[in-house]
Amino acid sequence: MAAGKFSFMDIMNAQSKAQTETQVTEYTEIWLNPCDVKESESNFYSQENIQELADSILAVGQQQPTVLGRVNGEYRIISGHRRNAANRLLIEQGHEQYKSVRYLYRDMPEATFELSLLVGNAFNRELTAYEKTEQAARLRRALIKARDEDGLEITGKLRDMVADILGESSTNVARMEQIDKNLSPAAKEQFKAGNLGVTAAYETSKLPEEEQDEIAAQAAAGEVRAKEIAEKVKERQAGDDYRTPHPESITSLCYSCLNYSTCNVKTGTCEKCDEYVNKAEAEKTDEQRYSEEQDRIDRETARKLREKEDAERMAAGAPVREPKTHEVKLATSWWADITSGKKRFELRKNDRGYKVGDKLLMQEYAAGAYTGRSILADITYMLEEYSGLAEGYAILGIELLKVSETDTAESVAHE
Repeated sequence: MAAGKFSFMDIMNAQSKAQTETQVTEYTEIWLNPCDVKESESNFYSQENIQELADSILAVGQQQPTVLGRVNGEYRIISGHRRNAANRLLIEQGHEQYKSVRYLYRDMPEATFELSLLVGNAFNRELTAYEKTEQAARLRRALIKARDEDGLEITGKLRDMVADILGESSTNVARMEQIDKNLSPAAKEQFKAGNLGVTAAYETSKLPEEEQDEIAAQAAAGEVRAKEIAEKVKERQAGDDYRTPHPESITSLCYSCLNYSTCNVKTGTCEKCDEYVNKAEAEKTDEQRYSEEQDRIDRETARKLREKEDAERMAAGAPVREPKTHEVKLATSWWADITSGKKRFELRKNDRGYKVGDKLLMQEYAAGAYTGRSILADITYMLEEYSGLAEGYAILGIELLKVSETDTAESVAHE
């Protein structure tokens, strides 16, 4: 195969070297009983609304023939599993004329059949995120099998080849590989059921299996968001030896857009679109909007009460709160940005009562262990309870005070 894009014809031409003159190499018409045709065991695509399809065939006829591969003398379905199931249902319902149906077939070895099944179904339906991920994983395995057994020549990176065939970016395929290889069985079930989106599944796959199973249980109850999982991953990366198998990448706006299913220009790398409509926001019920508004009012009320209590304490001459020094863990990847002054903020869960005037003692961790290096900084600004922040989190503006290459914990006043 020449270098460049990989096409469907490249796959179909990867026939066994042992092919004989008696084998059919071009798709040929044949009439068969649908009950004599074997459904592919490796087919994982959705098989829904069979009765509705059967009614349509009965009313206007079958518009497209089912496509078969003859493997070792056995007729197997490549494309048209639902059509064949509808034909079988019509026979069961007494429509004898469907005992002989028109098909197209050609001879092919096992590995080429698997490739044909995947490529043949890649573009004829709207796939779920789970189906796309499963499709990419199986396509990769089928390409390897065709290379080893049928002499398919693979030039370049296998991931790029899978991306070319499926019309995806290599980055998206890398994310799919991460999900396929590392997502726990319980989490994968929730991904398949649609309770975990592709971004949530990708972030979950970075965590240990026991934590993934906890997220799967939350997803089954509808109580998990991708942003929360991503924060969990970041917290773990800052404090132990976990390493992300693949670099972070762009999460396309398309995946969260209300118009995703009808858009004809969706991509895996979209960052801005003049027709973007946030699906989650648009599909909120009146009850959800009411609940969110009440939560906002409650937070605002709580903030005003705190401010009132502080003012009353000051008026009564109550002692002023002494500034605290908060010890926090710092991932080694942030060290250079903070010490150079490039990064002047911290996104932290506000479970320690951070206040402007307090200090942060950021202790560097690598491979799960404290390195002995630390950064002391003043908290000069604080943003919390903002609509763009996850509940309970705050952005802290910081001003660098001291950088130490040795343990400074004993020389700084703790909380």
